Amino acid sequence: MHGNKKIIYHPMKSNHTLALVALTIASIIWGATSSIMKLTLEIVPLFSLGAIRFCIAAIILLPFAITNLHIKRKHILLLIFSAFCGITLHISIFFWGLTLTSAINSSIITATIPLFTIFIAHRFLRESLKMNILFGAILGLFGILIIIGKDIIQGINLSPTGDFLLLFSTFLFILYEIMSKELFANYKPIPITFYGFVIGGISFLPGALLDWQRNPLWISAVRTEHIFGILFGIIFSSVLAYSLWQWGLSQLTASRVGFFFYINPIVGTITAVLLLNEQITPSFMVGAIFIFAGLLLAEGTFNFYPFKKTLKSQ
Repeated sequence: MHGNKKIIYHPMKSNHTLALVALTIASIIWGATSSIMKLTLEIVPLFSLGAIRFCIAAIILLPFAITNLHIKRKHILLLIFSAFCGITLHISIFFWGLTLTSAINSSIITATIPLFTIFIAHRFLRESLKMNILFGAILGLFGILIIIGKDIIQGINLSPTGDFLLLFSTFLFILYEIMSKELFANYKPIPITFYGFVIGGISFLPGALLDWQRNPLWISAVRTEHIFGILFGIIFSSVLAYSLWQWGLSQLTASRVGFFFYINPIVGTITAVLLLNEQITPSFMVGAIFIFAGLLLAEGTFNFYPFKKTLKSQ
């Protein structure tokens, strides 16, 4: 902040390694979430699942956030818009789009998040556009394309409505990251995450009521695996993953954080192997190597001279 404005929260450079661990864990959880949620959504309506997931997650997170709940009036609108973009709209539109298009299209579109994040963070957060981060993103994207290469060769079936919804949900999550970075200049991640759950949970309630009016008996069809999916969504996908992601985002630049989305398809494939008896292929192994190489390059582990150049924000 500028002038006499007091910055309440400063990320510490010493937390860099812990931030990498936090983001990795969050990405692993979210990578497994798609398959688990897809099974859960067979019975539990989308808006009902969202309301249950985030309302209960907010209650669980409250004790950890209760001492830092004060938000200045000038930041309330940004907080509401952030939560609405990153939770309500992003999740509902993503799952809606997933029902209208293929998993291959979803993988390709999700894989664009790191590249989009780099350029948007450069433009709006004035983050330096470093060549190692840019080339690392391209290397990771190449790894994704290798993993799904067989499907690409067989042919991608475009689904304009579903693909547009997935792309839109991608931009919404990037906006959520950008707005969260602005809030972290003044507040700790946990209360921001808590308020996001509250706002997201409340905004899902009208849709949940419509779900109830359309099919009031859906609860009677819930089985053990659906209860597991609901609990996984509450405890792991929401409380743990969002908290770890937001804290990691507060410690690193948005450009670096976006890279961890490349872990999602790797974990998603492993989850499919465990749940759907699919096979690990050689292309998956080669693609995973490229993805992790991209992550290492972005983090500066590969200190090649050509990648040390930086394009400063104007």
